[in-house]
Amino acid sequence: MAPKEKESDIYNVEKPISTVGIKYINHKLQFLSPNDWLDGRRKDDNLEGLWRIHDRLYDLDSFIKKHPGGPEWLRITKGTDITEAFETHHVKGVAEQLLSRYFVKEATTPRNSPFTFNQNGFYKTLKEKVAKELPNIPKHAVQQSKVFADIIVASYLVLCILATYFESFLLGILAGYFLTLTVNISHNFLHQKDNFRMYYFDLSMMSSREFRISHALSHHLFPNTIHDMEISMFDPALLLLPKKKTQLRKYLSWLSSFLLFPTITMKGYFDTLLTEKKLRINTLIPWISLLCTYFMTSQDLTICLKMFVWIIFWGSLIFGLIGKTAAHHHPEIFHDGDTARPADELDFGVHQLDAVSDRPNITGSLFLVLTNYGDHALHHLFPTLDHGVLDSLYPTFLQTCIDFGVDWKLYSSGELVVGALQQLARDKPNSKPPQPLKKKN
Repeated sequence: MAPKEKESDIYNVEKPISTVGIKYINHKLQFLSPNDWLDGRRKDDNLEGLWRIHDRLYDLDSFIKKHPGGPEWLRITKGTDITEAFETHHVKGVAEQLLSRYFVKEATTPRNSPFTFNQNGFYKTLKEKVAKELPNIPKHAVQQSKVFADIIVASYLVLCILATYFESFLLGILAGYFLTLTVNISHNFLHQKDNFRMYYFDLSMMSSREFRISHALSHHLFPNTIHDMEISMFDPALLLLPKKKTQLRKYLSWLSSFLLFPTITMKGYFDTLLTEKKLRINTLIPWISLLCTYFMTSQDLTICLKMFVWIIFWGSLIFGLIGKTAAHHHPEIFHDGDTARPADELDFGVHQLDAVSDRPNITGSLFLVLTNYGDHALHHLFPTLDHGVLDSLYPTFLQTCIDFGVDWKLYSSGELVVGALQQLARDKPNSKPPQPLKKKN
């Protein structure tokens, strides 16, 4: 009998090593699906179907249908450590008061995550200040986000119809761009409690449910680490962590970064459909634009399908280019493999700012922020807050950064595009850890 292959042999890729102390999830290494990632988390956390928050275990089964944020958040996180999600998704302090009703027992093992939430640390201090600020922020900012989202979706559908009616590939590319804007602006609503605007995301053939896992529960909580699905799910096609790379693999990443998202978008849609063998609302929504073009243009179905695929292709391509150059990937931004902070400085909020940057040319315009992943640092710290309120939090945020000596990184859009290409080719870890925090008296 032939010896059993090791997982690293099967994929012929060096297994990443976490320098922040995160354990790689107990699953295959490459092209993880969101369900793979959750399965791995459940195996590693080993919570027997309970939910872990800090060092206590809770049974939230009876609370799922009553959860104000919607049942899906609790259903998909059952059996996992949700400490980071709980802290960032509940800003006002109400949820903590309910937890005692569902307490089961103390945890007997340390958490698999190294990030801390010390009461006097950076994140908890900022969170307390933000909670006090929120009642003073005008409500119209949130309404403005909704209006922008609805206008963009309507514009996308109109452009789909026009592109198909005139059989115009140029109009199809413009429709693809508006599909990207639709996806990007729906991202604001995906992080919030269940709402119909989060389903705008599904027009792209990507799944809002799966994006909540890969983006909100993986990328947002563990950015630029080996737990970040937006890095690990594309390995080895995109090698964003600083590890050993051949010259060919370095620069092939540049090419694959252009073509990867259109391929993965369509493949992922049909893989999910065949795997789950059932129709969800997410599965049906992508075909709305095709139905609109078929019934409103009187074109042959073949032409409608051709334009539909063309628009999805360009929407996916532009989405990938914006998403991978928006905030996280630059050689000066921390990536797992680089020298990390000492363990006593791994405050959750501090790590977020080590792994994220903002663009001065985007910040300040709500439309640009919503459609180009702006106000990224504040969004990572408080993802469930509507982007419309984030601008009002800057004075509090910046003062807290000064108080703790935390660096807020700023790069132009051009610098981040160039930086993302450099990061794909980078194989040498940064030897210097991020800027140390101020010592408290």
